[in-house]
Amino acid sequence: MSTLHTIAKSPTSNLLESCRQLLGQNENLLFIEDGVYYASREDLLATIPGKRKLYALREDILARGIQGKITDRIELVSMHKFVELCCEHKKIINWF
Repeated sequence: MSTLHTIAKSPTSNLLESCRQLLGQNENLLFIEDGVYYASREDLLATIPGKRKLYALREDILARGIQGKITDRIELVSMHKFVELCCEHKKIINWF
C-alpha cells in the first residue's frame, strides 16, 4: 500500500511544491476544498511525474464551478470514492 496526499488550499499556497518534493514513487495525490483549483493548472501539474495518480473531489469541483476547466490528467472522484481511497492507502498526509 502507498500514501495518499491531500491538498486543501489553492495554488497561491504553493502547497503542491512542498508536497511534490516529498512524493514517493507509489504515492498519489487528491485535491479537495480549494485545492481543486490545482486540477485546472496543467502548468503546475506538469511538475509531478506521470506515474502518480491525481484525483480531485467532484463535489468541490462542482461547488466552485470549474468542471469545464479540469485537465485530462485528473480523475474526478465522489465522496464515496474519497473514502475508498483513504482505506486503500496505508497513510494519508494532509496538506493545508
